[in-house]
Amino acid sequence: MTETLFIQCGLGLEPALREELADLGPWTRLTTERGGVEVEGPPLAYQRVNLWSRVATRVLLRVATVAQPEAMSRVHLERFGARFSVEASGDGASRWRSAAARAFGDSNDGLELQVRAAHGRATISIDTSGELLHVRGYRQEIGRAPLRETLAAGVLRLAGFAPREPLWDVMCGSGTLVIEAAEWARGLAPGRNRHFAFESFAGHDAPKLAALAKPREIPPAQPFIFGSDLNAGALGTARRNAKRAGVLDALTLERLDATRLAPRSGVAATGLVVANLPYGRRVGEAGELGRLYRQLGVALRRACKGWRFGLLLEEGAEALGLPVEATFPVVNGGLQCQVLVGRL
Repeated sequence: MTETLFIQCGLGLEPALREELADLGPWTRLTTERGGVEVEGPPLAYQRVNLWSRVATRVLLRVATVAQPEAMSRVHLERFGARFSVEASGDGASRWRSAAARAFGDSNDGLELQVRAAHGRATISIDTSGELLHVRGYRQEIGRAPLRETLAAGVLRLAGFAPREPLWDVMCGSGTLVIEAAEWARGLAPGRNRHFAFESFAGHDAPKLAALAKPREIPPAQPFIFGSDLNAGALGTARRNAKRAGVLDALTLERLDATRLAPRSGVAATGLVVANLPYGRRVGEAGELGRLYRQLGVALRRACKGWRFGLLLEEGAEALGLPVEATFPVVNGGLQCQVLVGRL
């Protein structure tokens, strides 16, 4: 017996999610679609994905596909619970929603039941996540330009981060990138400190879920994970967020100007340097942004020669003057952005 899941992610992060899910398998089928990846796997696989995926934003359990609204009365959902909150989208959404409400009920405090209609058929799914998966529990404070945890994890994946290698975020802000890297390196489940909608399923086994959330084997070598920022207040926020995540002792945080970097002593000759760069609307005039990017490019080539880079920005990549090998379009806070990957 297998179950089908549609695992949603931010636009542009589909390759990162697919790679991550391949590590979380085994799956009998894995298909990339716009906005996510559909998989077929063993029963209760949604628990593992909710707990362990760093890139996913929501996990939907496909429960049925019907050709007529009236056919919903023949779909049995008793194993999930007694109450559902119905959401419908697509062709003739109101007609499908009314049929679903008659068949399953419609309660404001029920499990979210999603009905997506297209080409005369409707797919019925249950949201197993509840609150979006970027909510890990540690980021109770944010900086001026907050980066969702799932996007930060996606940037690390797209840039090819290996949990045992050194990592340096040269504009770490409130610390999301370095915290996600440290959790990954330590084998910690990103969903270990939160609750999920599937915990209200009839017959849910809480002890088994707790066992599934136990840390994986910690690599023998503790990687060097370094975050720096010119803003002392942001560094304070990063320290508090990292403490809540339980990884403060895995990080080195220091106040530095990203345009005046120097090589780190006692660190391997290669690693990954990352940053969520300031955007034009965050900095001011385009000319100011261009000057900042040019200075940053020079500093990175000086301080991180031989390192790979993964930089998130909106526009102005040419001002960095860096040897870009790949560009991945992504969306950050509604803005069309890109992740630049290459080697210094």
